[in-house]
Amino acid sequence: MEGSFQKLLEAEMALRFLARANPPPILFRYRRPTERTLAEISKQQIYAAKPDELNDPFEYAAPIHLNLDSMRREFVEKWAPMWNLSPAAAGKDFDSSCEWGMSELRQKMEQSTEQAGIICLSEIPNSIRMWSYYAQAHEGICIGFDTKVRPFNVAMRVKYQNPDVPLDVIAALNSDPTEIAAHISLRKAEEWEFEREYRIPLSLGASPRLIPFHASAIAEIRFGA
Repeated sequence: MEGSFQKLLEAEMALRFLARANPPPILFRYRRPTERTLAEISKQQIYAAKPDELNDPFEYAAPIHLNLDSMRREFVEKWAPMWNLSPAAAGKDFDSSCEWGMSELRQKMEQSTEQAGIICLSEIPNSIRMWSYYAQAHEGICIGFDTKVRPFNVAMRVKYQNPDVPLDVIAALNSDPTEIAAHISLRKAEEWEFEREYRIPLSLGASPRLIPFHASAIAEIRFGA
């Protein structure tokens, strides 16, 4: 029963996160002139990058803040009564398991990052800098994808904000838990704002990193800016 509840909760959070999707009619992907690019078009399989393959060294490393006092109060006041625990017993349980709980949380976050995949797109096809950075100095192409077609329909806008203030995890859990995932996977430093990026965040696990799409998703292909 507990496992089923956990799966339902995770599914609900995933749906709430996907509700953030807001793509424009066409999103673009700058590509180098490689065999992988040709295969992406001919086989209709788009490559999902890992966080450590992206060009921002702070990807998936946004700071978070875990306020232990708030977490303890939340456990004692909100969750302990469900298990008929007195405030004193609940506080003792929290204190004794706090170190283990923090270790588990760190491990789950690391595992989530290891299993993450990202498809990066842009709302503009004519950025000279992006043609230079991502299309081998203008020798490649830029593919436009119709965002009515999956998986492009769930692309989400990136927020450009330097990680000056850590996200308060407890406050996010109480207001909008999906903000935690967005803070980590949909945030880039302000220096990258010119990219006007949208992302499709994925949890790959053991799944292949080539994500299939229907051929009708290819709306246009540009050769040069």
